Amino acid sequence: MKNINAVLFDMDGTLIDSEYFYFSNWAPILLSDYGLEITFEDWIRDFAGHTLQDNVEMLKERYNLQVDAEDLWFSTRASYARANMKTIRLMPHAKDLLETVKERGITMGLVTSSYNTTVQTVLGEHQLLDYFSFFVTRELVEQPKPNPEPYLLAVNKLNIPKEEIVVIEDTSTGCTSAKNAGLYCIAVTKQEVERKRLSHADVILNDLAEVKNSLL
Repeated sequence: MKNINAVLFDMDGTLIDSEYFYFSNWAPILLSDYGLEITFEDWIRDFAGHTLQDNVEMLKERYNLQVDAEDLWFSTRASYARANMKTIRLMPHAKDLLETVKERGITMGLVTSSYNTTVQTVLGEHQLLDYFSFFVTRELVEQPKPNPEPYLLAVNKLNIPKEEIVVIEDTSTGCTSAKNAGLYCIAVTKQEVERKRLSHADVILNDLAEVKNSLL
């Protein structure tokens, strides 16, 4: 691709290998508090890439569960704290990709449905915070992904034409947000269930090494 002056990254599942971490914390809570047993495949299909509120609504509608969003928020956050989010690994080739984009003088931003505390904890542990010019986190928007608000906010922060911005996402939810904001979106995932939902992405790649090659 040519004339790229900004790259906007999603975090969970894109830069950090967080989905199994989240699954391993949610699954025991769903089983003990609501009697619902889920597998990792269920997590990827139904939960990954969605906000807590979206997942609460899904649990109510699909499983007819009486789930309180505030209770689930406190339960999951307490579980994350006990599990230590600093143990979450980077996705393969993540740091190499960030370094390459930095060397080219391209501005980078992070657009995530996670809260700033999570960003600071996980990316801080891997010393990645300084790669980004700004962070758009959950508390900064009223309507999270798949609403375009997070990416529209990022565009306003950049003050760069949309045609010169590339988004890197791993889920249909994030891609929908980016495309509805009028941005070019590269989807990166090996999960077949997710790839089938990403027909609206401009291109689908397997990993961040392929993303790096596509940006050169």
